Amino acid sequence: MADPLGKLIRFVAKYPGAVLAKTKITPDQVTLLGFLVNCVVAYFIATGRLGNLLVGMLIWGAGFFDALDGSVARATGRVTVFGNFLDSVLDRYSDSVIYLGILYRFSLQGNTDYVILTAIAMMGSLAVSYTRAKAESLRLTCEVGIMPRTVRILILGAAFCVGQAFWGLLIIAVLSHLTVIQRILYVRKDLRKAP
Repeated sequence: MADPLGKLIRFVAKYPGAVLAKTKITPDQVTLLGFLVNCVVAYFIATGRLGNLLVGMLIWGAGFFDALDGSVARATGRVTVFGNFLDSVLDRYSDSVIYLGILYRFSLQGNTDYVILTAIAMMGSLAVSYTRAKAESLRLTCEVGIMPRTVRILILGAAFCVGQAFWGLLIIAVLSHLTVIQRILYVRKDLRKAP
């Protein structure tokens, strides 16, 4: 089952992507810019200079920005294997830098439980992406699971918006690891069906 939220975001990103495509910016430049936007958001999370509501909205905005590179690539006919590879790599860095900002903020507060929880959520998030990438390297499609990247971004942003980062991280920590298990079982089943 493909990620329906991801499909919706790609659909919404079509128009701004088409507008960006009329400029001289390349899809790879949009990918790099998206990573830099996530770095800025991570800085604001780490320093606590903005309120939770604004931070949550910035997390959503940075996540949406990540969808623009694909829209620009499709609008300009510049869909490339390298572009897809670069996007995938920088998406992992974007995820990691956001969690790093959260880790730093909680460590400054001396909140060890939150730091550990954030690390577990980060591990699960990266493992979800890795299982899909590894499955694809085996020429399998592996988009199953209850916690793809778009859902994680939605939950994390919402948790900050309502000032409940702990509960958002807990949901991501639990469900991302369950998604990894789902994907492992799915790949195992798929490989057993292969001739």
